Amino acid sequence: MSLLKEKDLLLIILLTIIFHYLRAVNCISVTNERYRLNYHIMAPAGWINDPNGFSYYHGEYHLFYQHNPDNATPGNIHWGHVKSEDLVHWKHLPIALSPDKLYDNGGVFSGSGIVFKNSLVLMYTGNANQSNGTYFSSQSQELAFSSDGERFIKYTNNPVIAFPPIDGGNAFRDPSIWQYKDMWYVILGNQNNLTQQGRALIYSSYNLHTWNYVGVLAESTGNFGYMWECPDFFELKGRYILLMSPQGIKANGDDYKNLYQTGYFVGSYNYQTNNFSHNNVFIEMDHGHDFYAAQTMEAPDGRRIMIAWMDMWESAYLEQEDGWVGALTIPRALTLSPSGKILQKPVDELRSLRTSTLLRSTINVKGVSKLLDARSAEILIKATFKSTVARVGIQIDIGNCSKVLAYLDKSNNKFVLDRGDNDPRKTLIDVVNRDNFETLKIRIFLDKSSIEIFLNDGGTTFTSRIYPSSTPAVYALSEGAVTRMKVVAYELKNIWKARS
Repeated sequence: MSLLKEKDLLLIILLTIIFHYLRAVNCISVTNERYRLNYHIMAPAGWINDPNGFSYYHGEYHLFYQHNPDNATPGNIHWGHVKSEDLVHWKHLPIALSPDKLYDNGGVFSGSGIVFKNSLVLMYTGNANQSNGTYFSSQSQELAFSSDGERFIKYTNNPVIAFPPIDGGNAFRDPSIWQYKDMWYVILGNQNNLTQQGRALIYSSYNLHTWNYVGVLAESTGNFGYMWECPDFFELKGRYILLMSPQGIKANGDDYKNLYQTGYFVGSYNYQTNNFSHNNVFIEMDHGHDFYAAQTMEAPDGRRIMIAWMDMWESAYLEQEDGWVGALTIPRALTLSPSGKILQKPVDELRSLRTSTLLRSTINVKGVSKLLDARSAEILIKATFKSTVARVGIQIDIGNCSKVLAYLDKSNNKFVLDRGDNDPRKTLIDVVNRDNFETLKIRIFLDKSSIEIFLNDGGTTFTSRIYPSSTPAVYALSEGAVTRMKVVAYELKNIWKARS
């Protein structure tokens, strides 16, 4: 009998190992590598959207993401998982969470991660598909625990926050959790049932299991969307930042031209009264076509690090026919300028991607001047120009007579990112507040099917997907006058091949 029990135990262990292995294997495969990125986080195959659970545990960074392992479409959402020692070289781990409970059978939606009593704890939204004659879904907040950072057990008494407040709609999701003194807090996105406006809610807990509703942190007054997704609340230089991705903001001149935005309010906060005082100015975090659902974490050295989804809903995902969709941005360190604007700087660790110097030159440009051919590169430009210049920036030829233009239009001091004549979402934004200036710093990360642009030390950023049909040719651009450019370009390595 004891031998039988031992065999049964071994069988259970074996089946558990097989189960975890199968969860790590995608049921869809990549059929073409043409748009696969070299140094950005992607799923092994299938669909990816919001970054989740960004945290630091036992000497490693952990990052999760919304993931469909069975298809390159949204739906069937799991939590994919990668980890890294340096924010640069990432390793895929088995799928962390699957929609296998009644409270999350419609998807394991977005959330966050913290360390609690030597465990890595994930708090996420369970999306439950239910039917009482007609289909509907409900959303609640759940916990999952891991003692090794890889295998997660869902809390027996989930959900820990079962319902929104009485005036809250069913859209009740994306918990971001943090600790202040001896109390845990979580911020959640919600819609006010009465006004149909987006808002952010605060809950508190001493033990993570029992949560008390604190109240509304902030709410749209009619101009900032019908739903606030992926809220994040943190402190920078004594100021509090409410970062979120509102849905339903209408375009207004040069602002809010993307389908959905990610941005923030800056203000002061009183924990005793839950009063977040801000000037009601919503600042877009990124002005490119493909930036959404940003999430931050505090690194061990105190830096506030941010990563976002590098795609957008309702887009033409050209890689979809190749068995995958989506990626995440490079990690960016956030600081707050004296004027109250967030500055984004690619983390210093990314320098380890540099394998060789492709170009180091100082040139005078009028018209266009070819710099280099590159699929995966970091390009740093310092442009000095006269007041008579009309446009200054770069042109990238991506094949089939298609071009990507990124330039300062000096006539109105706006920076433009233009993906071509077929681009319905040409974006532009004020780059400086003064009328006369003569220098511009541009830092570009190019990675096969993506471009990330940082202007003037991260005061303005653009993130977009591009789809070259051949190796991109990068040109310096100056119209109307001669521009002097100091250019340095580095080839960047493929982190995924290095691990294979």
